[in-house]
Amino acid sequence: MPMTTVETGRDRRRLARDAGHGSTSFPSILAGTLVAFGTVAVALAVAGAVGNGVGLTTDGISTSEWRNAGIVASIAATVVLFLAFFFGGYTAGRMGRRAGLRNGLGVFVLAALVIAVVAGLASWLGDPASVRQNLSDNGVPTNADTWSDIGIGSAIAWGVAMLLGSILGGIKGERWHGRFVTAANERRLERSKADEQPVRPAQRLGTDPTTVDVRDEQTVMDGEPSVEEERERLRTGRGDVGL
Repeated sequence: MPMTTVETGRDRRRLARDAGHGSTSFPSILAGTLVAFGTVAVALAVAGAVGNGVGLTTDGISTSEWRNAGIVASIAATVVLFLAFFFGGYTAGRMGRRAGLRNGLGVFVLAALVIAVVAGLASWLGDPASVRQNLSDNGVPTNADTWSDIGIGSAIAWGVAMLLGSILGGIKGERWHGRFVTAANERRLERSKADEQPVRPAQRLGTDPTTVDVRDEQTVMDGEPSVEEERERLRTGRGDVGL
């Protein structure tokens, strides 16, 4: 039997306004962004540990193999980013308890700003020439023809994954509250119905409809007790003498 929705998204937004809060929760957005970045960091650390454990090396890899590896890595990164920002959006939507889409979108916007600032600082303070030289020393091709199409496609895929993950996670996180309240209401109704059920009165011996009288007609007419009555008398008599 499907549950009836008790609390809708509009109810939660109205509750937030009554409490003096807007639809956007900045602490929730910040927490969601940190969760997203933390998930990405953990995934990168695990991938690095696995690579070192299996002894991966870049020696002797051709340019075409680098391209294939780059495509595979780009797809894997897209999946990781989607899941990471889904968790981040879910955190923001569930913490904010209203406007899950807006708070999830806020996670994406804040994350994009942080990435842009970090990239800008790295470009300003770093030395691109030395980074390129280090890559070349490790056999990684650094010419634009090798990576231009993969780089553009990866950037688009990563951005879309971050955006969709944040929004879907935010919506999912907010709707948790509606399901929670609805489930609690359903349990209350079940308990109230159970409490309202009539209690079956206790039956005296011989009046219970399930009792079987094995006496014949003549015995009943003579007033002799039934088997159940005899057992009750014996039990009562033993109780009286302390047995």
